[in-house]
Amino acid sequence: MQTLIHPPHASVPTDRKVRRKAIEPLASVTRENPTSPKVTVVIAAYNVARFIRETIESALAQSLRNIEVIVIDDGSTDNTQAILRSFSDDRLILLRQENRGVSAARNVGLAAARAPYIFFLDADDILTPGALCRMVGALDEMPEHVACFGHHIKISEDGSELSTRSYLSWKLLPAEHTLRNLIAKNFISGAICIRTEAARAVRGFNPELKLGEDWEFWCRLATLGDFAAMSDDIILMYRQRFTSASYRLRKSPLRPNCRAIDVIYSNPAIRQRFSAAELKRRRRLAEIDSFWAGARNQYVQGRMLGFLTYLAVGALRYPDSILRPRLVYLFFRGLEQHVKRPVGRRANSRIIATIGRSVENRGVEL
Repeated sequence: MQTLIHPPHASVPTDRKVRRKAIEPLASVTRENPTSPKVTVVIAAYNVARFIRETIESALAQSLRNIEVIVIDDGSTDNTQAILRSFSDDRLILLRQENRGVSAARNVGLAAARAPYIFFLDADDILTPGALCRMVGALDEMPEHVACFGHHIKISEDGSELSTRSYLSWKLLPAEHTLRNLIAKNFISGAICIRTEAARAVRGFNPELKLGEDWEFWCRLATLGDFAAMSDDIILMYRQRFTSASYRLRKSPLRPNCRAIDVIYSNPAIRQRFSAAELKRRRRLAEIDSFWAGARNQYVQGRMLGFLTYLAVGALRYPDSILRPRLVYLFFRGLEQHVKRPVGRRANSRIIATIGRSVENRGVEL
Protein backbone atom coordinates (compact mmCIF):
# COMPACT_ATOMS: atom_id res chain seq x y z
CA MET A 1 0.00 0.00 0.00
CA GLN A 2 1.24 3.49 -0.84
CA THR A 3 0.18 6.62 1.01
CA LEU A 4 0.38 10.22 -0.17
CA ILE A 5 -0.84 13.04 2.05
CA HIS A 6 -1.98 16.26 0.34
CA PRO A 7 -0.56 15.36 -3.10
CA PRO A 8 0.77 18.08 -5.45
CA HIS A 9 -1.62 19.65 -7.93
CA ALA A 10 -1.72 18.98 -11.65
CA SER A 11 -4.34 18.90 -14.42
CA VAL A 12 -6.17 15.86 -15.73
CA PRO A 13 -4.47 14.74 -18.95
CA THR A 14 -6.81 15.38 -21.87
CA ASP A 15 -7.06 14.44 -25.51
CA ARG A 16 -5.33 16.93 -27.81
CA LYS A 17 -8.70 17.82 -29.37
CA VAL A 18 -10.00 18.92 -25.97
CA ARG A 19 -9.03 22.09 -24.17
CA ARG A 20 -6.16 21.55 -21.72
CA LYS A 21 -7.82 23.45 -18.90
CA ALA A 22 -9.33 21.00 -16.39
CA ILE A 23 -12.42 21.77 -14.35
CA GLU A 24 -10.48 21.29 -11.13
CA PRO A 25 -6.79 21.26 -10.12
CA LEU A 26 -5.97 17.59 -9.62
CA ALA A 27 -3.27 15.42 -8.13
CA SER A 28 -0.53 13.64 -10.03
CA VAL A 29 1.08 10.56 -8.53
CA THR A 30 4.39 8.90 -9.40
CA ARG A 31 4.77 5.26 -8.38
CA GLU A 32 7.72 2.89 -8.54
CA ASN A 33 5.74 -0.20 -9.61
CA PRO A 34 6.31 -0.50 -13.39
CA THR A 35 3.48 -3.01 -13.96
CA SER A 36 0.52 -1.34 -15.62
CA PRO A 37 -2.86 -2.36 -14.18
CA LYS A 38 -5.81 -3.26 -16.39
CA VAL A 39 -8.39 -1.35 -14.32
CA THR A 40 -8.17 1.53 -11.87
CA VAL A 41 -10.85 1.56 -9.17
CA VAL A 42 -11.33 5.06 -7.77
CA ILE A 43 -13.03 5.44 -4.39
CA ALA A 44 -13.82 8.90 -2.97
CA ALA A 45 -14.24 8.52 0.79
CA TYR A 46 -15.69 10.97 3.30
CA ASN A 47 -16.68 9.84 6.80
CA VAL A 48 -17.52 6.28 5.72
CA ALA A 49 -15.77 4.32 8.47
CA ARG A 50 -18.81 2.07 8.79
CA PHE A 51 -18.66 0.88 5.17
CA ILE A 52 -15.23 1.54 3.64
CA ARG A 53 -13.54 -1.73 4.65
CA GLU A 54 -16.17 -3.88 2.93
CA THR A 55 -16.03 -1.66 -0.17
CA ILE A 56 -12.25 -1.90 -0.52
CA GLU A 57 -12.27 -5.63 0.17
CA SER A 58 -14.81 -6.16 -2.61
CA ALA A 59 -12.40 -4.46 -5.04
CA LEU A 60 -9.22 -6.20 -3.86
CA ALA A 61 -10.97 -9.61 -3.92
CA GLN A 62 -11.83 -9.36 -7.64
CA SER A 63 -10.80 -12.30 -9.79
CA LEU A 64 -8.96 -9.81 -12.02
CA ARG A 65 -5.84 -9.31 -9.95
CA ASN A 66 -4.06 -6.80 -12.18
CA ILE A 67 -5.81 -3.72 -10.80
CA GLU A 68 -5.04 -0.66 -8.74
CA VAL A 69 -7.38 0.80 -6.15
CA ILE A 70 -7.00 4.52 -5.47
CA VAL A 71 -8.80 5.80 -2.38
CA ILE A 72 -9.07 9.56 -1.90
CA ASP A 73 -9.87 10.48 1.69
CA ASP A 74 -11.73 13.73 1.20
CA GLY A 75 -10.93 15.21 4.61
CA SER A 76 -12.73 12.62 6.75
CA THR A 77 -13.13 13.45 10.44
CA ASP A 78 -14.18 9.99 11.62
CA ASN A 79 -12.17 6.74 11.74
CA THR A 80 -11.95 6.37 7.95
CA GLN A 81 -8.23 7.17 7.76
CA ALA A 82 -7.30 4.60 10.41
CA ILE A 83 -9.24 1.89 8.56
CA LEU A 84 -7.56 2.80 5.28
CA ARG A 85 -4.11 2.52 6.86
CA SER A 86 -4.90 -0.96 8.17
CA PHE A 87 -4.66 -2.42 4.64
CA SER A 88 -1.33 -3.75 3.38
CA ASP A 89 -2.13 -4.65 -0.23
CA ASP A 90 0.41 -3.21 -2.70
CA ARG A 91 -2.38 -2.49 -5.19
CA LEU A 92 -3.94 0.05 -2.84
CA ILE A 93 -2.93 3.72 -3.12
CA LEU A 94 -4.15 6.18 -0.48
CA LEU A 95 -4.46 9.90 -1.08
CA ARG A 96 -5.72 12.50 1.34
CA GLN A 97 -6.91 16.06 0.75
CA GLU A 98 -8.92 18.74 2.48
CA ASN A 99 -12.66 18.31 2.00
CA ARG A 100 -13.54 19.47 -1.53
CA GLY A 101 -16.43 17.19 -2.43
CA VAL A 102 -16.91 13.86 -4.16
CA SER A 103 -16.40 15.18 -7.72
CA ALA A 104 -13.08 16.83 -6.92
CA ALA A 105 -11.95 13.67 -5.13
CA ARG A 106 -12.89 11.46 -8.06
CA ASN A 107 -11.01 13.78 -10.40
CA VAL A 108 -7.90 13.31 -8.26
CA GLY A 109 -8.22 9.58 -8.83
CA LEU A 110 -8.78 10.10 -12.55
CA ALA A 111 -5.57 12.12 -12.79
CA ALA A 112 -3.60 9.43 -10.94
CA ALA A 113 -5.03 6.41 -12.80
CA ARG A 114 -2.60 4.31 -14.85
CA ALA A 115 -5.01 1.74 -16.26
CA PRO A 116 -6.79 1.94 -19.65
CA TYR A 117 -10.12 1.34 -17.86
CA ILE A 118 -11.52 3.09 -14.80
CA PHE A 119 -14.34 2.29 -12.38
CA PHE A 120 -15.65 4.93 -9.95
CA LEU A 121 -16.84 3.00 -6.89
CA ASP A 122 -18.83 4.75 -4.17
CA ALA A 123 -17.29 4.27 -0.72
CA ASP A 124 -20.32 2.42 0.62
CA ASP A 125 -21.06 0.19 -2.40
CA ILE A 126 -19.84 -3.35 -3.08
CA LEU A 127 -18.54 -4.88 -6.30
CA THR A 128 -19.93 -8.33 -7.06
CA PRO A 129 -17.34 -11.14 -7.48
CA GLY A 130 -15.72 -11.13 -10.91
CA ALA A 131 -17.43 -7.92 -12.00
CA LEU A 132 -14.27 -6.17 -13.21
CA CYS A 133 -13.10 -9.20 -15.18
CA ARG A 134 -16.42 -9.40 -16.99
CA MET A 135 -16.46 -5.68 -17.75
CA VAL A 136 -12.90 -5.66 -19.04
CA GLY A 137 -13.75 -8.61 -21.27
CA ALA A 138 -16.74 -6.73 -22.67
CA LEU A 139 -14.72 -3.59 -23.45
CA ASP A 140 -11.83 -5.57 -24.94
CA GLU A 141 -14.29 -7.23 -27.32
CA MET A 142 -16.06 -3.97 -28.25
CA PRO A 143 -13.40 -1.29 -28.85
CA GLU A 144 -15.97 1.01 -30.46
CA HIS A 145 -17.80 1.47 -27.13
CA VAL A 146 -16.81 4.19 -24.66
CA ALA A 147 -17.94 2.23 -21.59
CA CYS A 148 -19.93 -0.79 -20.47
CA PHE A 149 -22.55 -0.98 -17.72
CA GLY A 150 -24.74 -3.52 -15.97
CA HIS A 151 -27.36 -3.93 -13.27
CA HIS A 152 -27.16 -3.10 -9.59
CA ILE A 153 -28.96 -4.52 -6.58
CA LYS A 154 -30.07 -2.05 -3.92
CA ILE A 155 -29.08 -2.88 -0.36
CA SER A 156 -29.94 -1.22 2.93
CA GLU A 157 -27.43 0.25 5.38
CA ASP A 158 -27.17 -3.11 7.14
CA GLY A 159 -26.46 -4.89 3.84
CA SER A 160 -29.80 -6.64 3.34
CA GLU A 161 -31.04 -6.72 -0.26
CA LEU A 162 -33.88 -4.37 -1.21
CA SER A 163 -34.10 -5.36 -4.87
CA THR A 164 -35.07 -8.75 -6.27
CA ARG A 165 -33.70 -10.47 -9.36
CA SER A 166 -37.18 -10.67 -10.89
CA TYR A 167 -37.54 -6.92 -10.42
CA LEU A 168 -34.48 -6.38 -12.65
CA SER A 169 -36.28 -7.91 -15.62
CA TRP A 170 -38.38 -4.72 -15.76
CA LYS A 171 -35.30 -2.49 -15.72
CA LEU A 172 -34.33 -2.39 -19.36
CA LEU A 173 -30.74 -1.42 -20.16
CA PRO A 174 -30.64 0.33 -23.57
CA ALA A 175 -28.35 -1.55 -25.94
CA GLU A 176 -27.99 1.39 -28.33
CA HIS A 177 -28.59 5.13 -28.61
CA THR A 178 -27.06 5.63 -25.16
CA LEU A 179 -27.12 9.42 -25.21
CA ARG A 180 -30.76 9.67 -26.28
CA ASN A 181 -31.85 7.33 -23.50
CA LEU A 182 -29.49 8.68 -20.85
CA ILE A 183 -30.55 12.32 -21.07
CA ALA A 184 -34.07 11.16 -20.16
CA LYS A 185 -33.09 8.94 -17.23
CA ASN A 186 -30.01 7.94 -15.24
CA PHE A 187 -30.22 4.15 -15.54
CA ILE A 188 -26.59 3.46 -14.56
CA SER A 189 -26.25 4.20 -10.81
CA GLY A 190 -22.50 3.61 -10.77
CA ALA A 191 -22.32 0.12 -12.31
CA ILE A 192 -20.11 1.30 -15.18
CA CYS A 193 -16.55 0.75 -16.39
CA ILE A 194 -15.11 3.50 -18.62
CA ARG A 195 -12.18 3.94 -20.96
CA THR A 196 -9.84 6.20 -19.01
CA GLU A 197 -8.92 8.32 -22.02
CA ALA A 198 -12.62 9.02 -22.63
CA ALA A 199 -13.15 10.11 -19.01
CA ARG A 200 -10.21 12.47 -19.36
CA ALA A 201 -11.36 13.74 -22.75
CA VAL A 202 -14.59 15.06 -21.18
CA ARG A 203 -12.57 16.47 -18.23
CA GLY A 204 -13.97 14.32 -15.45
CA PHE A 205 -16.73 15.25 -13.02
CA ASN A 206 -18.17 18.73 -12.55
CA PRO A 207 -17.35 19.86 -8.97
CA GLU A 208 -20.06 22.54 -9.10
CA LEU A 209 -22.81 19.90 -9.11
CA LYS A 210 -23.75 18.43 -5.74
CA LEU A 211 -26.66 16.28 -6.95
CA GLY A 212 -26.71 14.29 -10.18
CA GLU A 213 -23.01 14.90 -10.86
CA ASP A 214 -22.53 11.29 -11.95
CA TRP A 215 -25.50 11.41 -14.34
CA GLU A 216 -24.20 14.63 -15.93
CA PHE A 217 -20.78 12.98 -16.34
CA TRP A 218 -22.27 9.88 -17.99
CA CYS A 219 -24.13 12.15 -20.43
CA ARG A 220 -20.95 13.94 -21.45
CA LEU A 221 -19.26 10.57 -21.94
CA ALA A 222 -22.15 9.42 -24.12
CA THR A 223 -21.49 12.30 -26.54
CA LEU A 224 -18.30 10.40 -27.46
CA GLY A 225 -20.05 7.12 -28.27
CA ASP A 226 -22.40 4.39 -27.11
CA PHE A 227 -22.05 2.33 -23.93
CA ALA A 228 -22.25 -1.47 -24.08
CA ALA A 229 -25.13 -2.85 -22.01
CA MET A 230 -24.45 -6.00 -19.94
CA SER A 231 -28.14 -6.69 -19.57
CA ASP A 232 -27.82 -10.02 -17.73
CA ASP A 233 -25.06 -9.02 -15.32
CA ILE A 234 -25.28 -7.68 -11.77
CA ILE A 235 -22.18 -5.55 -11.23
CA LEU A 236 -22.83 -3.68 -8.03
CA MET A 237 -24.52 -3.79 -4.64
CA TYR A 238 -25.78 -0.21 -4.33
CA ARG A 239 -26.26 0.93 -0.75
CA GLN A 240 -29.12 3.30 0.00
CA ARG A 241 -28.46 5.69 2.86
CA PHE A 242 -30.81 8.42 4.02
CA THR A 243 -27.84 10.70 4.78
CA SER A 244 -26.57 10.63 1.19
CA ALA A 245 -26.72 13.65 -1.11
CA SER A 246 -29.53 12.15 -3.19
CA TYR A 247 -31.77 12.36 -0.13
CA ARG A 248 -30.58 15.68 1.29
CA LEU A 249 -30.34 17.87 -1.79
CA ARG A 250 -33.56 17.26 -3.72
CA LYS A 251 -35.31 20.22 -2.06
CA SER A 252 -39.13 20.40 -2.12
CA PRO A 253 -41.68 19.02 -4.61
CA LEU A 254 -42.69 22.60 -5.46
CA ARG A 255 -39.09 23.62 -6.19
CA PRO A 256 -37.15 20.43 -7.01
CA ASN A 257 -33.40 20.53 -7.56
CA CYS A 258 -33.04 20.38 -11.36
CA ARG A 259 -29.53 21.81 -11.56
CA ALA A 260 -28.05 18.67 -13.14
CA ILE A 261 -30.84 18.60 -15.74
CA ASP A 262 -30.16 22.26 -16.54
CA VAL A 263 -26.46 21.54 -17.09
CA ILE A 264 -27.14 18.46 -19.22
CA TYR A 265 -29.59 20.26 -21.51
CA SER A 266 -27.38 23.35 -21.89
CA ASN A 267 -24.45 21.26 -23.14
CA PRO A 268 -23.78 22.29 -26.78
CA ALA A 269 -22.56 18.79 -27.67
CA ILE A 270 -25.96 17.43 -26.60
CA ARG A 271 -28.10 20.22 -28.02
CA GLN A 272 -26.68 19.79 -31.51
CA ARG A 273 -27.59 16.10 -31.57
CA PHE A 274 -31.35 16.55 -31.24
CA SER A 275 -34.11 18.79 -32.52
CA ALA A 276 -35.67 21.37 -30.20
CA ALA A 277 -38.86 19.29 -30.02
CA GLU A 278 -36.94 16.14 -29.11
CA LEU A 279 -34.92 17.96 -26.44
CA LYS A 280 -38.13 19.30 -24.92
CA ARG A 281 -39.69 15.85 -24.84
CA ARG A 282 -36.60 14.15 -23.39
CA ARG A 283 -36.23 16.84 -20.74
CA ARG A 284 -39.83 16.34 -19.71
CA LEU A 285 -39.10 12.64 -19.20
CA ALA A 286 -36.00 13.49 -17.16
CA GLU A 287 -37.93 15.84 -14.90
CA ILE A 288 -40.69 13.27 -14.38
CA ASP A 289 -38.21 10.56 -13.44
CA SER A 290 -36.30 12.84 -11.07
CA PHE A 291 -39.50 14.08 -9.43
CA TRP A 292 -40.83 10.60 -8.64
CA ALA A 293 -37.42 9.56 -7.34
CA GLY A 294 -37.83 12.36 -4.81
CA ALA A 295 -41.28 11.06 -3.88
CA ARG A 296 -39.90 7.57 -3.34
CA ASN A 297 -37.18 8.98 -1.10
CA GLN A 298 -39.81 10.62 1.10
CA TYR A 299 -41.67 7.34 1.47
CA VAL A 300 -38.69 5.17 2.39
CA GLN A 301 -37.66 7.72 5.03
CA GLY A 302 -41.11 7.48 6.62
CA ARG A 303 -42.03 11.07 5.76
CA MET A 304 -45.61 10.34 4.79
CA LEU A 305 -46.69 13.98 4.73
CA GLY A 306 -43.89 14.76 2.30
CA PHE A 307 -44.74 11.68 0.25
CA LEU A 308 -48.40 12.67 0.00
CA THR A 309 -47.35 16.20 -0.96
CA TYR A 310 -45.27 14.74 -3.80
CA LEU A 311 -48.25 12.67 -4.95
CA ALA A 312 -50.53 15.72 -4.99
CA VAL A 313 -48.02 17.97 -6.75
CA GLY A 314 -47.06 15.22 -9.20
CA ALA A 315 -50.68 14.58 -10.17
CA LEU A 316 -51.03 18.24 -11.12
CA ARG A 317 -47.62 18.90 -12.61
CA TYR A 318 -46.94 15.56 -14.33
CA PRO A 319 -50.31 13.98 -15.19
CA ASP A 320 -48.64 12.37 -18.21
CA SER A 321 -46.67 10.14 -15.79
CA ILE A 322 -49.55 7.67 -15.89
CA LEU A 323 -48.87 7.23 -19.61
CA ARG A 324 -45.56 5.58 -18.71
CA PRO A 325 -46.70 2.27 -17.17
CA ARG A 326 -43.17 0.95 -16.75
CA LEU A 327 -42.29 4.01 -14.68
CA VAL A 328 -45.44 3.53 -12.59
CA TYR A 329 -44.62 -0.12 -11.99
CA LEU A 330 -40.99 0.54 -11.06
CA PHE A 331 -42.04 3.38 -8.78
CA PHE A 332 -44.42 1.23 -6.74
CA ARG A 333 -42.09 -1.76 -6.75
CA GLY A 334 -39.38 0.55 -5.42
CA LEU A 335 -41.65 1.44 -2.53
CA GLU A 336 -42.61 -2.16 -1.95
CA GLN A 337 -38.95 -3.11 -1.48
CA HIS A 338 -38.87 -1.30 1.85
CA VAL A 339 -40.94 -3.86 3.75
CA LYS A 340 -38.89 -3.80 6.96
CA ARG A 341 -40.44 -0.83 8.67
CA PRO A 342 -42.18 -0.07 11.99
CA VAL A 343 -45.63 -1.55 12.57
CA GLY A 344 -47.32 1.83 12.11
CA ARG A 345 -46.20 1.91 8.47
CA ARG A 346 -47.02 -1.67 7.41
CA ALA A 347 -50.51 -0.73 6.25
CA ASN A 348 -48.89 1.70 3.81
CA SER A 349 -46.64 -1.06 2.49
CA ARG A 350 -49.67 -3.33 1.89
CA ILE A 351 -51.35 -0.58 -0.13
CA ILE A 352 -48.19 -0.04 -2.18
CA ALA A 353 -47.80 -3.79 -2.76
CA THR A 354 -51.40 -4.07 -3.98
CA ILE A 355 -50.99 -1.20 -6.46
CA GLY A 356 -47.66 -2.57 -7.67
CA ARG A 357 -49.09 -6.04 -8.34
CA SER A 358 -52.03 -4.47 -10.18
CA VAL A 359 -49.71 -2.65 -12.56
CA GLU A 360 -47.53 -5.75 -13.01
CA ASN A 361 -50.49 -7.96 -13.87
CA ARG A 362 -51.46 -5.68 -16.74
CA GLY A 363 -48.29 -6.63 -18.58
CA VAL A 364 -48.05 -3.21 -20.21
CA GLU A 365 -45.09 -1.86 -22.13
CA LEU A 366 -43.70 1.63 -22.62
